Amino acid sequence: MQSKIIKNIASLKFLLLALIVADCSVSELTKFELGSKSYKVGKFRSAVEHFTRAIWEDPANSQLYFLRANANTKLGNYEEAIDDYSRAIRLRPEVEYYENRGLTYLAIKNYNSAVIDFTKAIDIDSNNSELHFNRGYTEALTGDYDSAIKDYTKAIQLDSSNAKIFVNRGDLWSDVGEQEKAIFDFTVAISLNPEDELAYYNRATELTTLRKHKSALGDYSNALKLSPSNINYYFKRAESKVMLNNFLGAASDYTNIINLDPNNGNAFYNRGICYANINLKESACEDFNRAGELGFFEAYEVIKQYCGKEKKKRK
Repeated sequence: MQSKIIKNIASLKFLLLALIVADCSVSELTKFELGSKSYKVGKFRSAVEHFTRAIWEDPANSQLYFLRANANTKLGNYEEAIDDYSRAIRLRPEVEYYENRGLTYLAIKNYNSAVIDFTKAIDIDSNNSELHFNRGYTEALTGDYDSAIKDYTKAIQLDSSNAKIFVNRGDLWSDVGEQEKAIFDFTVAISLNPEDELAYYNRATELTTLRKHKSALGDYSNALKLSPSNINYYFKRAESKVMLNNFLGAASDYTNIINLDPNNGNAFYNRGICYANINLKESACEDFNRAGELGFFEAYEVIKQYCGKEKKKRK
């Protein structure tokens, strides 16, 4: 399940005061402004240094700890970041402080602590869709699907225009065996964002489960239009074509896979099966042999049963 879930969770919040620093010389800028400027241009180590000096001058300023934590997170210094978020929270418990610490806990897979932080943030701002989304995402990673679905539902009530929430909730409906509800969510996601290849792919997967192969075929095709080099999409579309007895069309998809990955033994084997079903025996046996050479050893048993007689005839 985790592999299907959208990984585009909220990014760290970087709150700055309304400062115009672009036209100032370096000597005129405060340490806070220098740190903010460094952060904006991706110089996170410099940002940490500047914010540290700013903290020496103003150790009771929660915002400085928050900003230094953000820079440390960008550097992968998660423990240092968590310490700074915690200091900021002790000085002033803000929504953004809890949210960013929760995201940092999520980055180091401390899911329980992340859920606690998102909950504290929600206690302060219960109408924040993003917070419910983040908590739902984390709950799903812990296997608490019921709570995750409730949070995604709340997030949708607060922001029904966000396609990624529908996709994530659809994944969970799928995992608890609610295919029709999953299809509904993926359909809404597609209507909100027709460029969402994951929504097409996931809906196709649910349609396949319900044996609606013709509809699934269309969704796999739409996913491939958006990601024409995705081998997995070709495999899935080929499977749908096989279920519809379109062996020639499936063989074409396996050929596309082979063009993308010439050493894919599975694709050669499956294309051989398709050729065998439309009586292209010579082509089928060539593919079975190639599949075997590439390590797909099931092909050798098929060669014995299907291609052996042909070889004896020629002798």
